[in-house]
Amino acid sequence: MAPQASFLILNRLAMHKLHLAENYLVVSYYNETTKSAEFNVLDIYCQHNGVETCKHRRQFPVGQAWDFDSCGDMMAVVVNENQKIGVWDLKAGTLCLTLNKTSAINCILFPDPTTIILGAYDGGLIVWDVLSGIRRHTLKEGHSTRDTETITALKVHNNLLVSGNRGGNIQIWDLNNGQSIRILEGHNRSIMVLEFNSDYSLLATGASGGEIKIWDVNSSACIATCHGHTLVANQLSTDPEDTGLLVSASADGWIRTWEWNTGTPVRTFWAGDNSAERNAIRGVVWTKELMVTGAVNGLLRAWDRQTNQVRFDLRVRQGSVHHVAIRGDLLAVVAWFESGKHLIELYNISALD
Repeated sequence: MAPQASFLILNRLAMHKLHLAENYLVVSYYNETTKSAEFNVLDIYCQHNGVETCKHRRQFPVGQAWDFDSCGDMMAVVVNENQKIGVWDLKAGTLCLTLNKTSAINCILFPDPTTIILGAYDGGLIVWDVLSGIRRHTLKEGHSTRDTETITALKVHNNLLVSGNRGGNIQIWDLNNGQSIRILEGHNRSIMVLEFNSDYSLLATGASGGEIKIWDVNSSACIATCHGHTLVANQLSTDPEDTGLLVSASADGWIRTWEWNTGTPVRTFWAGDNSAERNAIRGVVWTKELMVTGAVNGLLRAWDRQTNQVRFDLRVRQGSVHHVAIRGDLLAVVAWFESGKHLIELYNISALD
C-alpha cells in the first residue's frame, strides 16, 4: 500500500517527535547547522509523495525547542533558549501567545483550548490558562535536584490529571482546585505511559522495564501487576472490540492482552522480527478486520484480527521505524536510514478492510 503522502528530511540526528494534530502532521528535529529545532508541518490532506518541496508543507522557526503538544490546530511548544512556552496557530503559521516558565520542562500537555500543563525536570507541575496567559495552578513546586522527581508522563480526563515521574510515583490531581487527591505507589522505575479504561474508573500505568499496573482511580488500590513484558510498553490501549480488555504493545516485540478488571492475561501475540533482531513495536492501530503494527524493523504490517496471521505489509522493509503517530484512520511514521535520511509517511488506513 502506497502512503497517501510522504517527504524526506536530510538530518544526521534522529527526529525528536512525530504528532498528528487535527488537520496537520508535525515532526520536530534538531538541526545541527542552525543549532535549533525545526518543525515540519504537513497538511493531512496532502497527496504528494517523495517531492522536496510541496505547497502543503511548511517549516516553523520555533527555536531551541524540546517537547510539544497540540489541541485542535494549535500547538504549544517548550522553547528552551528563552525559557518560554510558545503557542502557534498551525493553519496561519504564526506565534500567537507566549507564556513564561521558571524551570526546564520535560513534558507538556495541551488537553483543551484553555489549558496547558507542564511537567518539569525538577518535579514541578504547572497549569497555565491559555486565554489569560497566567498560571491557573502550581500543583507542585519544583525544587528537587533528584533525577527521580522528573515528570515523565501526563494524562487528563475531565478535571482529573494523572502525572508520573522517573522514580515511579504517580499522582492524581483535581484541576478544578489544584489539589492532589490520590497517590499511587508501587512502581520503582520511570513511568512511561498512562491509559484509562473506557469508563475512566481504571488506570493502567507502564514503567520502563516492562512492568504494567492497573489501579482503581477512586480508591487508589492497585488491582493487578501485569508481568510478561521484558521491555517498556510503548502503547497501552483498550481493545476496540472488547472494552473489558487492555492491550499492551512493547519494545520486546510482544503484544499482550489483559483483563482490565483483574489483570489476568488473556492472550499473547508475537509481532517482532527474529531474523532482524529488531523487535520493538512502536505503535498499533486497528481497523474493522485488521491490526496494523509499526515496528523498528521498518515494517508496517497488517494482521488478521481473528487469526493473528499476516495479511500484507503496507511498506517494504526499509530503514528503521523510530516514531509512530495515530489519530482516527490516520497513521504516520518516521523511518530512519543510515545515510541520514528520514522518510516521513502518512497513511489513511480506512480503505484497508
